[in-house]
Amino acid sequence: MEEKGPGKHILSLQDRELLEISGVTNVDKFTESEILLDTVRGTLSIKGEKMHMKQLNLEVGNITIEGLIKQLTYAEDVKEREKARGLLQKLLK
Repeated sequence: MEEKGPGKHILSLQDRELLEISGVTNVDKFTESEILLDTVRGTLSIKGEKMHMKQLNLEVGNITIEGLIKQLTYAEDVKEREKARGLLQKLLK
């Protein structure tokens, strides 16, 4: 039986005006200038101008965004950072 839902995380940007993303699990924020998405690879922040959602399907984890894309940034995974910090602290004791 095939598992449904977000799988691989793929970004496709055409001419900085059409962004297609797979592996999306949730949309946290969506304005014309900033979008925050939860993906299977972490939180993705997208900044730009006049952005709008052309397509969204969270069942399969796909989103298509149109507008001027200026910046794509992944937030550091807090759990991984805490795990690394805990290991470092144990080593330094």
